[in-house]
Amino acid sequence: MMTASYNTPPKLDWAKNKVLIIDDQRSASTMLKSLLTPLGIKHIDIADTYDEAVRACRKTHYNVLITDYHLNQALNGSELISLLRSKHLLSSACGIMMISGDHSTEVILSTLSVQPDCFLTKPITNITLKQKITQTLIDCEIRQPVYQALEAHQPQRAIELCKKQLTQFGHNQKLSDLLLDLMVEEQAWQQIKPILTFLNAKHPSHKVTIIEAKLMYHEGHLDQAILHLESLIERAPLCVEAFDTLVHYQQLNHRPFDALITAQRASQLTPSASHRALILAQQAADLNQPDDLLNAGRVLANHLPIIDISWIVRFAEFNAIFEQLYFSPRTNQSRRQLLQELKAIQQRAFGRLLPAQQPFLTAYGHIVRSRFYLSEGKPLKAKRRALIGLSHYFDKVTKLPSVILVELLPILMNLGEVLLISEVHETLSLRDRFDGHSLQRIDSLRSNTDAINSIKALALQLSDAKALIVTQPQQAMHLYEQILSRYPYSSDANLGYLDAYSRQSASPEQQLKPYSRLRRQAISVMPLPADYEAWRSRIFNQLDDRPTQFSEPPATTPSLLSIDLSPDMEPATVHNSDTDANVIELAPVNHNHNHNQ
Repeated sequence: MMTASYNTPPKLDWAKNKVLIIDDQRSASTMLKSLLTPLGIKHIDIADTYDEAVRACRKTHYNVLITDYHLNQALNGSELISLLRSKHLLSSACGIMMISGDHSTEVILSTLSVQPDCFLTKPITNITLKQKITQTLIDCEIRQPVYQALEAHQPQRAIELCKKQLTQFGHNQKLSDLLLDLMVEEQAWQQIKPILTFLNAKHPSHKVTIIEAKLMYHEGHLDQAILHLESLIERAPLCVEAFDTLVHYQQLNHRPFDALITAQRASQLTPSASHRALILAQQAADLNQPDDLLNAGRVLANHLPIIDISWIVRFAEFNAIFEQLYFSPRTNQSRRQLLQELKAIQQRAFGRLLPAQQPFLTAYGHIVRSRFYLSEGKPLKAKRRALIGLSHYFDKVTKLPSVILVELLPILMNLGEVLLISEVHETLSLRDRFDGHSLQRIDSLRSNTDAINSIKALALQLSDAKALIVTQPQQAMHLYEQILSRYPYSSDANLGYLDAYSRQSASPEQQLKPYSRLRRQAISVMPLPADYEAWRSRIFNQLDDRPTQFSEPPATTPSLLSIDLSPDMEPATVHNSDTDANVIELAPVNHNHNHNQ
């Protein structure tokens, strides 16, 4: 793969390079800039906050980004790098240099998770800075052809370019690791064997050992692969990638308690890695270990990845795992204790979030509680919770993340909330990208065709009944009674029924029996969309003998004839629902959080 002599590294044109320095202490940034300027770098920008860094990266294509780890803000340096990459504001050729005076294990491992080109410890000398930025720029230029091939979705070409660059310029750890990962992804096991042999002899590394274990597993030697990883962890107890792979193999080897212990160690090493907290939570739920699951939830809440909307997805994934444990056989007291702990975890998460994100968690918390009320056979409480959670967004449903809408939809379908079902469904139908958790929930809904067809029929029946309220209120009441026998808490049905009732009760010749108290309870002491709120107010005034002028019911008549819960997306594999036509299954889905490739 390599020859004994290598080509001269690419020559750097310092004047063409652009550098961004990010540090919340302006004096530190200014000092770094003063050290870089003599190198001949003409374009050096400084950002004091992550917002300034985002704005700077929107305007300028940087060759190197130098950031302090501790920014004294909502994001640390590693999270900032992840944010910039997720927004495609950093090119693959941009070198990353992390700086910190904190040498703790958590900081080092968190930094390594974003694969920087170097980690500099304070204080920084002129010589060290020059050496590191020089090597960073050279390495980035060497790797650039490989990244271009990957961006063009040409993995085989990327593999060949990795080999070519390594042969031409000599060993490069980051490029070597990338080559091994690409070959595993492409299942190039025969090609990988001689490369592993060479690297093990000339450039042994943790990555080489991990890939050797993966090769052993591929060849059917699972026990040997586990021993190989355990030996690596004993030698290198901070190698978190080895922990991740070992958890997966221990699961496959039917050693769940060993997998739990390994997952605990990995989470303790990298508490800011939310996927490891979820792996730990899943292991704990599978083994019915509530303390370990709750500890994982606390870690997740304290380190939610708030850089983008993925935080709410992670939290929803944890709640799905929590539900798996909650719905398992246990006492009512145990369930109450679990709910108290979940509430405390949500409060932790709330304190972690930015002000703009907190309303989403508040809404989501109400929706989660609504799910539990439905499972406990308390539909009225469930309805109130769901509508309270959604109330802030009645006129802006499109602002809600997909994961919240997907969690809300089965609740609304259980209750027969046709207007809101229509709005949520319309919003989801306009989106073409969904996270894995939402895909699983959608697939579960899609499988319950009886419930979907029942909602379509409900929409038609409500339309027919509403058309009779003014001209034939008695007939309308009869139709609404039929609907309410199946959906007793439907706002659409209860409002329509009471509207028709109030019109008849206002007529002297009509002798009506009192309406059921449930009809009023089902739409009382809870928020409703604006049109329905006005409709309710007018009906209650009439029923309470406060004279009011009759008007037409709201014109909004949702049409769900085209309801389709299968947007153009890859289907997720989850269990099918075997519930009846009017009940959507709310039992948890086992996500089996396996992030190993």
